[in-house]
Amino acid sequence: MKKLFLFALIFTLKLSAQERTVVLSGKILSNSLAIENVHVINKTSQRGTLSNALGAFIIYIKEKDTLIFSDIQYIYKIIIINKNHLKNRKITIKLMQKNNQLPEVIVQNMSKSLGLPNADKKPLNKLERNLNAYSQKSVPMVFLDALLLDPILGLFMERRGGGIDNIYNVVSGNRKRDRKLKKLVDSDKEYEIRLENIQIIREHFTDDLFINSLQIPKDHINNFIDFCIPKGIEELYKKQRYLDIMDVFIQNKENYLTATSRPIE
Repeated sequence: MKKLFLFALIFTLKLSAQERTVVLSGKILSNSLAIENVHVINKTSQRGTLSNALGAFIIYIKEKDTLIFSDIQYIYKIIIINKNHLKNRKITIKLMQKNNQLPEVIVQNMSKSLGLPNADKKPLNKLERNLNAYSQKSVPMVFLDALLLDPILGLFMERRGGGIDNIYNVVSGNRKRDRKLKKLVDSDKEYEIRLENIQIIREHFTDDLFINSLQIPKDHINNFIDFCIPKGIEELYKKQRYLDIMDVFIQNKENYLTATSRPIE
């Protein structure tokens, strides 16, 4: 009877140890740089969190829990919690950046169901992350802040907010370069959207209307629609005000035909 009781006690203690929940603290890196807003999900307990600006996170774990580390810009990683994790209570996760940008629908849906902050937020790409990290102040103010707040130029960089980093980004031209790149990217996106809208409007009204009713040559149709876009036809199309668009076409066809313009194809 005593042996049976002892066995039951040992089994209960062992089971209790296996179910012991501890706080795991960790840091998520990629190429030695901290990654912010990585989803850290405990699939077993259905709980999750996000890494902060320093790549740090904390989450409750127990042995054999499955942790998923996911960000749309990086290859996700899965970790099975073992006794070493429970003992050390610290972990460093290194993620590799993806070559392609595929949405992780399953992980994002899980994040939404867990009610994680920013679960619906569109993940930032590398350029957007850089722009968010740069100081938005003018060049003189960047140097002035660094000199006043960090007298020995960055000794308290983590506490003060990165004075040396801000100076380096200005002097190296990183901030200026990435801002120019962002403008080019935005311009390309706007151009693509404009071309898509031109094609949608063209298909709705058909080539026959432009050629026979408006006397616009076929190879000039796209250019003519583009000529009318500043008159607000994109917004009119969204509101399904097709007669108003026709009025714009009629009022502007003579001006277009007398102007020199290269067709957009």
